[in-house]
Amino acid sequence: MAYVLHKLKLRRFFSSLIILIAFLSLSLVVSVSVGSTYIPLNEVYACITGLDCSSNVRYVLQYRLVRTLVALLAGGALATAGVIMQGIARNPLAEPYILGLSSTALTALSLAIIIDVNVIAHRYLFMLIAFIGALFGYFLTSILSALAGYTSNSLILSGIAVTAFFSGTSHALLYIVQDRLKFPYVHLLMGSTSVALFNDIYYLTATLAACLVITYICGIPKLLNAYLVGDDYARQLGYNLKVLITLAAFVVSILTGATVAIVGIVSFIGLAAPHISRMMLGTSDHRITTIVSSIVGSLLVVIADIGSRLLMVLTARGEFPLGVVTSIIGAPFLAYLIIVGGRK
Repeated sequence: MAYVLHKLKLRRFFSSLIILIAFLSLSLVVSVSVGSTYIPLNEVYACITGLDCSSNVRYVLQYRLVRTLVALLAGGALATAGVIMQGIARNPLAEPYILGLSSTALTALSLAIIIDVNVIAHRYLFMLIAFIGALFGYFLTSILSALAGYTSNSLILSGIAVTAFFSGTSHALLYIVQDRLKFPYVHLLMGSTSVALFNDIYYLTATLAACLVITYICGIPKLLNAYLVGDDYARQLGYNLKVLITLAAFVVSILTGATVAIVGIVSFIGLAAPHISRMMLGTSDHRITTIVSSIVGSLLVVIADIGSRLLMVLTARGEFPLGVVTSIIGAPFLAYLIIVGGRK
């Protein structure tokens, strides 16, 4: 019986991968076509294959390809952070945005810009500062939750409190930055891929790949599977919960910091992607939901990025922030989870 269930799980996993990769591939092609200037798909194909490509089309495609790949990688990073965070919090509503990691990362970046605006030019340093801010947010939320008894509800409420305080703080700091430097930092507050640079692809790829490798080499998915059953069960299997949960928190903080530093605040992806992957797979096994969640997150952010550009074309009022689109998509999803959770 166990062998049959395992076989069915693998079959569902691979079929889900094929479907998601097909949709992701299609969304990537659409993404490089859609914008203020529409490029027909046949011209996109001709330019990519080198058959025929004018200089103007090549420039537009290069710009859109960079932002599309950044959206793909950012979505994968946020979704991976979300599925790990839900595992260590043992709460389906947990994610970096709700637990305050994104807002504390943005606050750290805001302070860094005020101290020395040149820090923006050094992406690796910018990402390091965001990582430290996200890690601070995780520990602050955990401490507040521990003072309240460290229940599932206290963790979420603590995260909401931390998010509210540091969101206001970061908004105030970035307002000061904008007033002094006369440069809008809306992309950090509300998320955007419009300011993505080519080197950001390397930074995000390295960050996501390294975190996934660390996650699987250190056995974090297996730990989370055992941890969901209970602390005692995990200890009986020989896991050192403090070490591995701290390591998982570091991974989540690195992924969150990297995405906030490059695309700003993009909410609800870390919440929605893990749930969608569990629905597709019919299991909560972190060994496979982590990978599938990463692809789902990539697909969601690429679609949201396409949506932000379509809204720009339809309204003729400039490009909408990426975080606005993901919030519109994610808020009803969050309401659905709260209603379902309340009925249970």
